[in-house]
Amino acid sequence: MERKDNNFFLDQCTITQAGLRLAGGSENRGRLEVYHNGEWRTVCDDAFSNADAAVFCRSMGKPYENAEAIASFGGGSGPIYLDNVNCDRHAYASFCTHRGWGVHDCGHQEDVGLNCQ
Repeated sequence: MERKDNNFFLDQCTITQAGLRLAGGSENRGRLEVYHNGEWRTVCDDAFSNADAAVFCRSMGKPYENAEAIASFGGGSGPIYLDNVNCDRHAYASFCTHRGWGVHDCGHQEDVGLNCQ
């Protein structure tokens, strides 16, 4: 599946529940990180909506009905691995699109956080 957004072709994610976590917060709140190629990596907040937050919260088995994308958990470290994430609210994270693994124009000050509620 390919999608064009902001002049970038997006590749389909291959994210599983085991490859997602919230860091720097609590059980249901924190910076979103994705495990890929043996490393935890952050997600940029560009174009990341509350609907996208709900999809990621749901994919981690957390409350999602009133999920929010927030930036309250500070920047992570290491590579930023997803940017321009776009999800269907009724899908799981494995159906989200993005610019491509490791393709971004972000700094860690733009790492997205989630409030899963």
